[in-house]
Amino acid sequence: MRKRFALSVALPTALLLVFATWIVLFQSRSTSDLGLPKFIPLRESKEKITWRNFQDKVRPIDLENSTAIFNSIYAALRQSGSDLHPVGVTYFPAIIPKGTLLFHAGKGEMPEGLEWLAMDHEFSLNFGSRRQAYGRRSLSRRGKGPGGPGGPGKPGGPPGSGKQDQSSDQPKKNFDRSGSMTMMTFRATRDLNRFLYLDGASASKSTTGEMDTQKMISDLVGSQSNSTSDGDNGKRVMSERLYAERICSWGKKYGLEGIIRVEVGFELVLCDFLDGSTELVSNNSYPLVNDMLGLPPPTKITAENGWPLDANGTLIEDQLTEEQRAILKKEDDWETRMRKFDTMDSFGQLLAGEIHDKGDRRIHLDYRHMVTGLNRTYINPDPNNRRLLNDDISLEVELGMLHDLENSLKGGFDSSESTDWQQVLDEIVDKFSPMLKGMERVLDAEDKSVNIVAENITRYTTSFVRRFIEKQREGSKLDSGRDFAIYQYSRPLKDLATDSDYLIWSAVVRVVTEVVDTIYSLHETLWPIVLSEFQGDVVDDAYSRVTDSQQRLKGLIKALNWIPLNFECEKKCDWDEVCYTPSWGPSPLGWTLPDSTDEHFGMHFDSKRQRQVIDSELRCVKIDSLL
Repeated sequence: MRKRFALSVALPTALLLVFATWIVLFQSRSTSDLGLPKFIPLRESKEKITWRNFQDKVRPIDLENSTAIFNSIYAALRQSGSDLHPVGVTYFPAIIPKGTLLFHAGKGEMPEGLEWLAMDHEFSLNFGSRRQAYGRRSLSRRGKGPGGPGGPGKPGGPPGSGKQDQSSDQPKKNFDRSGSMTMMTFRATRDLNRFLYLDGASASKSTTGEMDTQKMISDLVGSQSNSTSDGDNGKRVMSERLYAERICSWGKKYGLEGIIRVEVGFELVLCDFLDGSTELVSNNSYPLVNDMLGLPPPTKITAENGWPLDANGTLIEDQLTEEQRAILKKEDDWETRMRKFDTMDSFGQLLAGEIHDKGDRRIHLDYRHMVTGLNRTYINPDPNNRRLLNDDISLEVELGMLHDLENSLKGGFDSSESTDWQQVLDEIVDKFSPMLKGMERVLDAEDKSVNIVAENITRYTTSFVRRFIEKQREGSKLDSGRDFAIYQYSRPLKDLATDSDYLIWSAVVRVVTEVVDTIYSLHETLWPIVLSEFQGDVVDDAYSRVTDSQQRLKGLIKALNWIPLNFECEKKCDWDEVCYTPSWGPSPLGWTLPDSTDEHFGMHFDSKRQRQVIDSELRCVKIDSLL
């Protein structure tokens, strides 16, 4: 594919002065040739966009970059959307409001310095409450970390999952399966207004790009400090912890409070537990099921204890003594019955994650200071195959992004001053997705005549076009009603104040323009066929008009790459089911269901992309499927 740079276009000599002035006002100090405006203090550049001037204010951006920005915002803070578009390239400024409750399961010890917190207690419970297994299952569970066997970042992960190095598979210190645990609940004592939310499946244990937003900062900070992958203390650490430590160290001088990522539910890394930003409000004991039932600890099935095991640690069944068989029978029965309780914890996490398919509204985004790799250099528009760290991104561009992040952090974030761009995009997607899919199905119908197809398509388009037929009047600055249609669906809700505002808004205008133009094109192409039916005429090229419309519409749907246009659940799930989107991070399901014949549940290997991708038809998962 041709490599594109945002504004690398030749300008006539007469326009150079104007262009240079535009750069001084809006362009980045290190990437001006790429069309990236630099951070502008909010009070210096607020501008109202109206239906009269909006076309003059849009900045040049191509459709691929526009749809990528559009989809990143649409999927932000959405559990399913983040996994369906897994490789993020954007940093969203985030605020966690005062009073928000945050959760941490462990041994009841107060964290010191950097630590992970979950937005949902079910997330923490499923990580911290894993008991020791009984009977034969104690053998199969050995060495299996959170998320089950063969998940991303674990030995045996699927092709293209980005199997990470062994150091990243180390369990956290709080994952000791023996003894009791506690659920610690913290409260934000003030608005935590200097967080960075990393889009995509940013908590994935992978090397396929999902963690690039963390790796980029870590690598830049590490190169500047000459630190190594072994960490400052000389000990090997898991890479995501190293990333977190470096990011927090870099951001401390700018007031960075942490980062937010997604697994099955959203988690945050709080950089400093000792700065007074949170307070402990409860530290509840959370007894394990076997303790509540008064069961003794599991029998240690080892060769040293006289159990017949082969070289692989597998039980040699025909060498068991009668006493050993009796022990296994009793403990296998206990295990089977206790797993019914265990699965509810896992199902609870899946359900909590699914609830946030609609978005996690406890976290607020300030889009005015969004920093993205998009429109700075070439990035593959495919959210499964793009990389923030790729051969086309230079050190200069990376440093430019880091500089923009530093500038944005200095002032803190305030979502009340920002257009809620996700709200704007939701209205666009909710309005046009049913319309586009409905017309696609009409055009794909093979048992209908061209006249019927044209009539059924124009049922959609006529309703839309009639709304925007403009009554011409003197002094009107609109070229046509379609301009007002574009403005109606892309208008910002607040005055534009920063370069990120303009970048997002320009991308939205570009996407809406493509949608509106396609609707008008289909109407103008097919309306003559409908008109001829009523007037008794014949349109000689009716068939080609229908096929041209079909190609135009399919091209639009492919270019938009909207999640609702490409993914849906197989059916309406029952009350004891969730519509499950496979996670690239640890998950209660791992990569397969116990009763599933699929190699990787809900996924398939895409030979073109050379990696696992999520099936377009999402599946319902029952509680008992987790047994």
